[in-house]
Amino acid sequence: MADVLPAEGEVTIGVAAPPEALWPLVSDPSVPARFSTELVEARFLEGESPHVGAEIEGRNANGEFTWTTRSTVIGCDEPTRFAWATGGAEEPAATWSLEIGRAEGGSTLTHRVVLHAGRPPLGPAIEAEPERASEIVDGRMATVLENMQRVVTGIAAMAEGSEGG
Repeated sequence: MADVLPAEGEVTIGVAAPPEALWPLVSDPSVPARFSTELVEARFLEGESPHVGAEIEGRNANGEFTWTTRSTVIGCDEPTRFAWATGGAEEPAATWSLEIGRAEGGSTLTHRVVLHAGRPPLGPAIEAEPERASEIVDGRMATVLENMQRVVTGIAAMAEGSEGG
């Protein structure tokens, strides 16, 4: 497992809108669910708002499989970075961030992920079939990156005013 995890990936897009226009979209966990094929719904738990320590509940589906996640906000730096750890801040299964940078004509939006070793679902899958470790991680990362691209593209369209939201 040590040679395939952690696995890291990122996608970046240019956005014709200032960081301040992106921030409300980036810091709202329900927005990515509008664009992802796997994340069905996400929301702050009752009474929560974007701040370090806030908890997010997500509902996911992939084919016949459905699952719920609990994430903790680990970074909330308006208007530049919103980050969360899925599966607990101490030993997450994955850490995620949406980062906004200033750029000529607007902003850049970068979505990053780290899939961590030894945590479900990848850890048990790799333990069960260690000879397929690379294939398992590569397959999962392909799905994750595809959805991350959908999310940044959707957020950019919303910020630029071309998505009806």
